[in-house]
Amino acid sequence: MKIVVLSTFDITPIRDGGQTRYVSVYKNIAKNHDVTLLAYDYRQSDHIRRYKLADRFDVISFPAATGDQQHFWHILEKTRRLAHDVLCIREYHLSDEFVRDARRIIEAADVVISSHPYLALLGFGFAKRNAIKIYESFNVEFDVKEQHFRGGLCASQLASFMDWVYYAERMACREAHFVTAVSESDAERMAELYDVPRSLITVAPNGVDCSKYPLWDKASRAELRSKLQIGDKPLAVFLGSGYGPNVESYFKARQLLSEAGFDGAVALIGSIAQADRTGWPEVPFDELWFDFVDEDLKIALLSSADFALQLVFSGGGTNLKLFDYMAAGCLIVANEFGARGVGADGWSVFARNATELRALLQSRVWETDRGDAIRAKARAIANEQFDWAIVAEKISSLFEPMPMEASAIADGSESSSKEVAPPPALSEEPRLPAPSTR
Repeated sequence: MKIVVLSTFDITPIRDGGQTRYVSVYKNIAKNHDVTLLAYDYRQSDHIRRYKLADRFDVISFPAATGDQQHFWHILEKTRRLAHDVLCIREYHLSDEFVRDARRIIEAADVVISSHPYLALLGFGFAKRNAIKIYESFNVEFDVKEQHFRGGLCASQLASFMDWVYYAERMACREAHFVTAVSESDAERMAELYDVPRSLITVAPNGVDCSKYPLWDKASRAELRSKLQIGDKPLAVFLGSGYGPNVESYFKARQLLSEAGFDGAVALIGSIAQADRTGWPEVPFDELWFDFVDEDLKIALLSSADFALQLVFSGGGTNLKLFDYMAAGCLIVANEFGARGVGADGWSVFARNATELRALLQSRVWETDRGDAIRAKARAIANEQFDWAIVAEKISSLFEPMPMEASAIADGSESSSKEVAPPPALSEEPRLPAPSTR
């Protein structure tokens, strides 16, 4: 089948979890289908970037039109918030090349997938009548954007953006034949927020390539720790981009570690190393800031750490880094929010406050039989439930012949109950639901 996927950003080089998901899921799907991913990216230069990630997986990344790029920077200066994806809903004109080529490719597709809701109107609008339309959500965008825009300048502009996000995501949910969510809680939230049947939503979680994580022996771990010059100190690891909730999570985690008397080292991997740390207090442990590293070094650090910090306090969906920790066999220290998305028990140790964290550190649970059992269970869960091949199969299973009702709606032979009212004028003030407090 011919599958087209729509994105508001290019997917390589991989710098964040969203790009990791795109590449990992669709490389697997492209083993059996022809996949074309179309991106409209303000960061792209003045040329169209075309490349292959597999024999049957093509990516075409279009630069945003000059006027759209200028408008992006204007909004950034005005609000102090990134809004490229939201501007794709209605304020961008979109380049002639992007619209022309997108229309041609989408009209020939058997399956149209809008990852995020921001280009769903274009994708679903150009889809042929019998195409399968899928809204692949990475988060509940309404909730994520509410967090992102909070505290920005020009409140009226940001309130309008929230209106657009709500109506765009509602349209994507209601016009799609199928919706995917990365967690059960996200699925329930979208069903409630947009009044769509829960049965319409398939949970296709984030995942990990488990084959990349062989078990490290003690000698290999000791060798790496020697190179890090940390001696016998306990080593914690935190993997994350500079995305706001990641920075907040580590900032709070380091406070808890400090209060708990941690005197080891924390290895921080990813663009969180580029975050503004002005005003951060001193801590009694070492922080090893690695920024971006190659895959081999990332795997080595995760596999050699005594424990991973999964103390998370905000954000949406499920954390990709969680599944990296699980596959690496790293002991995971989590709070309730950080453990969301994994239904099983016994794969992590909980630390909800400094007192519990202090007890955990003093027990050195990572050196015990209990710690070994917890790590083994986490690794088994990752292999059995969260390998990217399994996640991709959950999505590709939706390509089967549609149920009669969905086919009738796609063919226009039955009046659809999925019609969505157009977004309100900016002067109107619709009563939107309250953002999630998850």
